[in-house]
Amino acid sequence: PTDDPAALDQAVRARYQEFDSVPSAQLEAAAAVVALEKIGPSVLVTNSAGGFRALLTALKSDNIRGIVAYENPGFVFPRSANIDVPEGPFGPVYVSDEEFARLTRIPMQFVWGDNLNRSAVWAPLVALNREFVKLVNMRGGKAEIVMLPDVGLRGNTHIPFADLNNEEVAQQLFSWMEQHQLVK
Repeated sequence: PTDDPAALDQAVRARYQEFDSVPSAQLEAAAAVVALEKIGPSVLVTNSAGGFRALLTALKSDNIRGIVAYENPGFVFPRSANIDVPEGPFGPVYVSDEEFARLTRIPMQFVWGDNLNRSAVWAPLVALNREFVKLVNMRGGKAEIVMLPDVGLRGNTHIPFADLNNEEVAQQLFSWMEQHQLVK
């Protein structure tokens, strides 16, 4: 809605910038850990900054069996990797090698839609995601990136489950869960 100021205002009205901070994300992750103690083993399926919170939660909970994150803007890196990205509202958060190793114990899939190369915001985040996946896999983890256009799905926005091809997007999720034996 960028051509229509009123529509853009309405679209971003529900955003609270003060909640987009690392301390808020860590607080929400701590609450998720408590919830997962009651719920039990779960696969976290997230959109946008929910993916960052899922990664932070996985650092502290043994109840996460996998993470699927759609267009996640925030990541966790081991301090030893010497990633030189300043902290913003979605991290990155830097942790010890021991803490980072927790992320190598669960399968993770990061899913991205179309037109990312046109965005000054999202294109660098995809590159950061590639670096994160590389580090996880170099340390024995199972992380992957799916670019929806690369699997024949086009026309996706930042919220692919609201798009017209949402059933095909969901099929990608189901296939990944079956591949990692996360479906009962």
